[in-house]
Amino acid sequence: MSASMSQSKRKARVALKYCGSCNPYVDLIKIAHRLAEMAEQRRDFQLVPISEEAIDVVVILCGCPRACGNKEEVRARAREILVIAGYSIGGRPVPDSCLLSTFEIELSSILERSKLS
Repeated sequence: MSASMSQSKRKARVALKYCGSCNPYVDLIKIAHRLAEMAEQRRDFQLVPISEEAIDVVVILCGCPRACGNKEEVRARAREILVIAGYSIGGRPVPDSCLLSTFEIELSSILERSKLS
């Protein structure tokens, strides 16, 4: 198998980082479960611990807008980040009813971009 073929079949490595969850506006566990479901359904990424090396995407789950889990040392662990902070994703407000679907769209977009680079 050529190097380019094995490169294209490599699964993206996605890690999850929770905030302290001291003031959650949103259900962080629900988002984490959706992430796990996506990993099973899509099969183009795998969930890895935040302590792993070579992380492609880190999803930072913060229960409120303060986003205390969004720290430089966490962001530095991966090539791409996706921050959910209360009712916002990537700094953009998102209604509660659209939070999961918007999360899925944003993560899918990041994963697609990662395939190209």
